[in-house]
Amino acid sequence: LPKTTRNELARRLSAYSSGVNQLLFSNGVPIDIDSFVEPAIPGKIPLNIVYLNTIQDEAQKQYFVQELSRELYDWMLTQQPAEGELKLLFFMDEVAPYLPPHPRNPPAKDLIKLIFKQARKYGVACVLATQNVSDVDYKILAQANTTFIGRFTQPQDVEKVRHLLKESGGDQDLVAQLPTLGPGQFQMVAPDVDPAPVPIQCRWLYTDHGAPLNEDQVEDIISDDIRAWAKTRSAGNTKSRGAGAAHAASRGSSWNTNGLDEQWAQGEAQSIVGNARIKAVGGMTAAAHGLVDDSAFETRLMGGFAVLRDGRDPLYTMQAAANLASVVALAWTMVALMFAWRDGDLDWWWLLISVGLSGTTALIIALEMLLSHDAELLHRITKFARTFQLVLVSWLWGLLLWSGQGSLNLRGAEPFLEVVVVWVTMFTGIEILSRFRLGQIRWNGGTALDKLKGVTAVLTEVEITEMKANSSQIMSTVRWGLHGVTLVWLCVLLAFGQGVMPETMTAEDWGRPTLWLAAMYALMFGSESWLRMRGKMPTQ
Repeated sequence: LPKTTRNELARRLSAYSSGVNQLLFSNGVPIDIDSFVEPAIPGKIPLNIVYLNTIQDEAQKQYFVQELSRELYDWMLTQQPAEGELKLLFFMDEVAPYLPPHPRNPPAKDLIKLIFKQARKYGVACVLATQNVSDVDYKILAQANTTFIGRFTQPQDVEKVRHLLKESGGDQDLVAQLPTLGPGQFQMVAPDVDPAPVPIQCRWLYTDHGAPLNEDQVEDIISDDIRAWAKTRSAGNTKSRGAGAAHAASRGSSWNTNGLDEQWAQGEAQSIVGNARIKAVGGMTAAAHGLVDDSAFETRLMGGFAVLRDGRDPLYTMQAAANLASVVALAWTMVALMFAWRDGDLDWWWLLISVGLSGTTALIIALEMLLSHDAELLHRITKFARTFQLVLVSWLWGLLLWSGQGSLNLRGAEPFLEVVVVWVTMFTGIEILSRFRLGQIRWNGGTALDKLKGVTAVLTEVEITEMKANSSQIMSTVRWGLHGVTLVWLCVLLAFGQGVMPETMTAEDWGRPTLWLAAMYALMFGSESWLRMRGKMPTQ
């Protein structure tokens, strides 16, 4: 490079590394695409907004967008998406200053063009928006697969759109309709989907968005969980960086903890975020981490053994104890089926079903233990377990009925299996009644069943969760129902003692309901006693 060029580059670099300019890449959250695509709350889609209006100098804006584009380009080259998989959506509003027509060539233009050309094969989609189509390089816009064109009245803009449609193979007769479009009306041009333009009418806003938020308002609406999550990824605490100039500029900088020590910054903040993520997963996963809240109760008849160690919720502890007992029952009955198969009393495929169910249950439990630190994977395991548990309950019921007919010898497991069946049936009944309750409860001006009527009606998982009862409500109902059934059964026994009830019933007939009630009370008493002994019984 000529000496004058080197001096100019040195002068610019010095300007960006001194004074207030050095804060551009040294404070706050660094440009790290891996952090951007990581959801702060499992199940949510991360949305990252880069607000450039706090950068007053236009040259600095160009430099920042250039480095952001460089980091994105470096990141996308490392991606190997599956066919049709979308890993990231890159949206730029008011793109005109960064993609002006030839011969203007600001710093960010080449990188944005490169991303726009190559991003698709790396699973990155690009969306560009502008109100001044004549101020944007038409060669870039012509590469878009889909274009939404709104109202244009200026002749130069209309001609620009005509030229754009010619380059992209669209219907050029469309330009005659552009001056007649109203607010919220667009023409969608997507030759790969439909050779003819598709008219689109945007709906009106349901709520008044008001004026744009200022910095103080943005600061007020950010929750502590999100703030802590961001601080753990701030310039001083991020463990990994990109390879661009933003990384070089941010090295050696540190996050101002405002009087908080580094241990809190990396320990306590991560703990807050971790609890927020676990709480977002909810259900038995949250109960296993000792969380007791008003979230909807989750019926999960597999795993959850960590609740017995760290849990504080009585109902979840009961469910975990029932799950542990069901594992023992599965193992016991599988051994009994092995003996029956060995003796020729059982076909091999019954044993295969037992081994398959037992193996699947063991796999879910093992994955839950190994991945206890990953809230997102725990959420996926939970969804699969909820589907599989109906098969498990049906199998246990089938074994109980089969052994009751006398054609299957379970090697002494029959009483224990019956107790386990009572327990898992109770939790299955809780789930069924909870779903039935969705059809009765009044919610947002109607019932859940009203909202489910019709092909286009949608009831989201979040809305269903809001309508479900929490563990304390269910525990109170179970206790009340159990007391009522016990009272009725005691009255029946007293009537039998007075000779009112028929004497044709055997002792086994009378003993079975007593066993069921005793099993329920044993589960409830044992779970609460376990929590009290460990000092984890929640106070009302």
